[in-house]
Parts: sequence; structure tokens; C-alpha cells
Amino acid sequence: MTIAVGTFVEFNGSQCYQNFFVGESVAWSGKSYAFAGMGYSGSTVDLEGSNISASLVWAVNDLSLNLAKQAADNRWIVEVESVWIDPDSLTVQTSYMTDVFMVTGFEHDTMRLSFRLSSPLDAVSADTPRRRLTEDMVGALPSTGQITLL
Repeated sequence: MTIAVGTFVEFNGSQCYQNFFVGESVAWSGKSYAFAGMGYSGSTVDLEGSNISASLVWAVNDLSLNLAKQAADNRWIVEVESVWIDPDSLTVQTSYMTDVFMVTGFEHDTMRLSFRLSSPLDAVSADTPRRRLTEDMVGALPSTGQITLL
């Protein structure tokens, strides 16, 4: 069986792009994703788990430059979902993985633009942008500072 890998990218919960269905807008997870010629590096993590990074690579044009500047200046949250696609029927088979990052910067030359993505978690201030852990998300939470590992 042959599969292809596609990528759905959502910037700050509103701007949605995909890289497989050329010239089309595709409905996925209740949202419409416009085509953008881009590549996704996948995420890498160091041994301590403290440095998570990835990059999205786009062709340089006015749209990508403006998007990159706005995203980096405002530290937008980016959700990247990699999916398996049947190349014969061009249907999405299943989601392979989903990563969530913060845009921390970008670099470009005359040919391509690369978004620098890193973990949205701030290890110093224990801040997670626009999200709080709740019992519904993770189960029982400790009510004291006394946590015992078994």
C-alpha cells in the first residue's frame, strides 16, 4: 500500500492552510484549509525535553512575508497536523500526529521563508498561552504542593 503525507496548518485558530490538494480549499476538522505550497520539518526534542523545535518552509512572497512577520511579532500559536492520504483516491485516511507550537521568529532569503517554531510552554514562568489544565483534561489534580511519586 502506498500512502502520501499531507499537512494541515492552523495559525492562531483562524488562518488555515494545507499542502497537498493543489489549488483547492479542503474541509478538515470543521474548518476550510486553503492550499499553500509549504513543507513541514517535523518536531525535534532534546534529551531533557526542554527544547522542542520545528520549521515550516514556504516560498517567499508578499503573503508569506506578511504572515510570518505578524505571527512572529505576536507569538502566534500554530497547530500542525500531519495526515496520511491515499494517493489514488486523494482522500485523507487518518491523522498521523498533531503538534502545537509558538512562532518564535522567521528567516528568509530570495527563495524561501522558514518559520521558527518552538514549544509554547514557558519553563521559567510555567505559563501556557490561553490554556489551563483542568481535571477534565488530565484527571485528578493535586490540591497541595506535596506530590509523591510512586
